[in-house]
Amino acid sequence: MSGFSRLSAAVRWRLAMGLGLACVAAVASFGLLFLSGWLLAGAAAAGLAGVGAARAFNIVLPATGVRFFAMARILARYLERIVAHDGALRLTGHLRTWVYARLAPLAPAGLTDLQGGDLLGRFVSDTDKVAAYYTDVALPFLRALVCGFVFVAVFACVLQSAALALAAGLLFCGLLVPATIGHATDKLVQVGAKKQSHIQAELAETLQNMGEYLLLDAASGRAAQWQVQQSELDGARWKLDALEGLARGLITIVTFATALVVLMLATQAYRAGQLSAAEIPMLVLGALAAFDVVTPLPLARQAAAGGRLAAKRLEAACAGQPQGNTMPAVGLPSAPYDLVLQNVSFAYPGTVTSVLDHASLTIRQGEHLGLVGPSGVGKSSLINLLFGFYAPCGGRMMFGGVDVSTLRAEDLAGLVSVAAQDFHLFAGTLRDNLLLAAPDATEAELSDVLDAAQLTQFVQSLPEGLQTWVGNDGLRLSGGQARRLAVAQALLRNTPWLVLDEPTEGLDAQVEQALMAAIIQRCANTTIVCMTHRTAVLPFMHRVVRLEDGRFYPEGG
Repeated sequence: MSGFSRLSAAVRWRLAMGLGLACVAAVASFGLLFLSGWLLAGAAAAGLAGVGAARAFNIVLPATGVRFFAMARILARYLERIVAHDGALRLTGHLRTWVYARLAPLAPAGLTDLQGGDLLGRFVSDTDKVAAYYTDVALPFLRALVCGFVFVAVFACVLQSAALALAAGLLFCGLLVPATIGHATDKLVQVGAKKQSHIQAELAETLQNMGEYLLLDAASGRAAQWQVQQSELDGARWKLDALEGLARGLITIVTFATALVVLMLATQAYRAGQLSAAEIPMLVLGALAAFDVVTPLPLARQAAAGGRLAAKRLEAACAGQPQGNTMPAVGLPSAPYDLVLQNVSFAYPGTVTSVLDHASLTIRQGEHLGLVGPSGVGKSSLINLLFGFYAPCGGRMMFGGVDVSTLRAEDLAGLVSVAAQDFHLFAGTLRDNLLLAAPDATEAELSDVLDAAQLTQFVQSLPEGLQTWVGNDGLRLSGGQARRLAVAQALLRNTPWLVLDEPTEGLDAQVEQALMAAIIQRCANTTIVCMTHRTAVLPFMHRVVRLEDGRFYPEGG
């Protein structure tokens, strides 16, 4: 938790104020019952003793105290909820920003070992648990510590033997009970978190690929597997609830046992003339009230186990090393934006087959290059290397006169636009997806790229036009429409370089020719690298290079 505790510095005054208000509320609750016992018993004793005794009993002091503590408890609890939860929510925001800032440079290479659903669960659920460590763990334990001393000190002012009995009961319930259930709680929380993470990851993957599961008639089988996993998760949660209930039951027994001991000690002190009759119920009710601060501690111990595990999971997710450079570049590329590969070698981590083997290639600014080769040979790897998603094993890559290894992906994003083969459309409107590439684009610019992508007629046929919802991952569009929308996104950015990875896949011949002709006309001075299997695209290129056996060869050479 030490790595995340530093994030609380920005909200430390709110957290400290929340703790103070929580302690005030607990002390007020204690004082309310403490003085109520004195007030009720004293008033009853005075009434039974007659008018003279009633006049001798000062009812104003305890009555005033009761009213004061009742109002203080209400106000303190209200303010504590506002201040403490405001601090926790602010802490959640800082924590999620911190986590995102460390996850973003790892993508995509550094996150290949994590499933999307699991990563999302860690970002959402685990950050919530870590941020809630303050309200669910720190606040209850610190309140019990501070208020425990106050309660014992108050008892000591009245009857020291009762104070010792109360201190013993509070120590047992506040320390021994949470410690006793600690090991079992940690184990059950780990089992539950592992099951929950697995279910979330599998569910996200299944929903994302539901079409394939239905075609293979595997959807019902997945449901049966989840039922088994959910039963195991429910079992772990039931055991946690049972353990917490057992601890609460033990605290309740100790509470009444302590109150009984206090009653015996107070009675003995009364017979010895050390206490008045009204102070006996005052001490008993005070003892019962004092244990309110230790009753939540078993649940807080459970939350502590969950918070520590969540912190470890977040640290593990953020522990990877970015493949590319994450520091601001010393020098940025400058025109002419030529790409030069000199004896570059590359293999994906965990594989033995080289994608590039001492490969060399030069692409001049303004050139239109077609890159062809057998499927799976690694043509798309050029994008990963250019943006620093993966680091080459050897050789050197220069872009605009600057070594690519010194650049961040953000530095190249302003110079290179990519329409990837495995593009992603977000669940939004057509306009939302276009503006994601260029937030400040005008209506004229949107219309221009739609014309180039051969989508104008399609958009005009839609009742809602650009406000049409595309669905999750663009499922409401055909494959060709979605691909052309990705091309339109890349064109909208209007950068010196344009990389097209299978831009005409799934298009008929007429649309393919119209699309390529529009792109070439619009981007006559733009460097275009087109990776394709479609031979009809190649006549639009200035030259064609084949990637084979880890090397670049002129087509036909």
